[in-house]
Amino acid sequence: MVNSFQPSDLSSSERLTNVWTARYFSNNSLIYTEAANPSSYALEDAASIQGRRSTCRRFSDFLIEQSCKRAAIRTKDLYTHHQNLNLTGVSDLAQFASQVYPVLLEFYQNHTPVVVPSQLTQPTAISRPTNVFAIPEIMVLADTLRPFLSAFHTEHPLNVDWQTRSFLTTQLSLSNGLLLETLSPAEQVLLAPYFYFLEEYVAIPWQRVCRVAANHEPTSPTFIVVERMLSQVSEISMAVYTQWSKVFGGYYNRRGQLDNPGVKHSTLRDFSMFQVYLWLCVLQGNLETIEQDLVVLSALVYRGIGIPWEMTVKGTKLLAEAILNALNSSEQDIVSPYTEGMVRIFATR
Repeated sequence: MVNSFQPSDLSSSERLTNVWTARYFSNNSLIYTEAANPSSYALEDAASIQGRRSTCRRFSDFLIEQSCKRAAIRTKDLYTHHQNLNLTGVSDLAQFASQVYPVLLEFYQNHTPVVVPSQLTQPTAISRPTNVFAIPEIMVLADTLRPFLSAFHTEHPLNVDWQTRSFLTTQLSLSNGLLLETLSPAEQVLLAPYFYFLEEYVAIPWQRVCRVAANHEPTSPTFIVVERMLSQVSEISMAVYTQWSKVFGGYYNRRGQLDNPGVKHSTLRDFSMFQVYLWLCVLQGNLETIEQDLVVLSALVYRGIGIPWEMTVKGTKLLAEAILNALNSSEQDIVSPYTEGMVRIFATR
């Protein structure tokens, strides 16, 4: 199946769904290395129905369960050194992950990946054109996973059990790494986007953004700026992380300094999360979601694990500045009330 991801004649929700989907395009350059040197059709073979079945057969229930348990133990080890932290739900983290991976893998096996024609951007030993693959029907996948996440949230209310609730992304990030280790390079390229989607899905309200977009015409100035800026989330996150990590270059926690790969990964995800919450508020026309959800979660988690609040406030300010700098004057008129409001909410928390 081929999808060009062109936004013409699509509704506002469909256009943002395409932006969301584009976050999880396969990174084919990962297998085109001297060490891997795969055959020309490694990706196509792995993406076929036979290839996807073969990939999924590698993940026995025992392997998934043991990988998730190992990740949960590692998650607990990362955070339980704080005196005010009692991560009693480590088994629940492993249980949730063990439940959702089979569902994700079943979806991967039964839904043919979308093919996005592309060219290799870097010279390699194999310089022929190759296809980039994308997750098909991402809304269907999100709806399939939603009951599991809703049940987890019900069992672990944020105001009662913020530790277990908020460390789910760490659990999934570590589980992802352990599970991907069992795959060939081509299989990793194809399945990694699904695993990364899962990690973001539990923390970032992309689906809510896509649905709220239905209230806006595709030609409205508000929608146009939101669509353009959502496509730049990763770039802005990286730019802000680079500035922020220089300001707090001496910061160190149990995972290491801010340039530690794990710390960098989670920080980039959080900056992306902040942006999506901001654009959700812009589409909704108010700051309630930041006031009631984002700042509450941030205060519980960051303060709970010992991150100085000044680092969060500074990161929010840098993010607001980066966003406004990417806009023209008319776009700034639309967005600045929300960036200023977000900074104010965090600064006065």
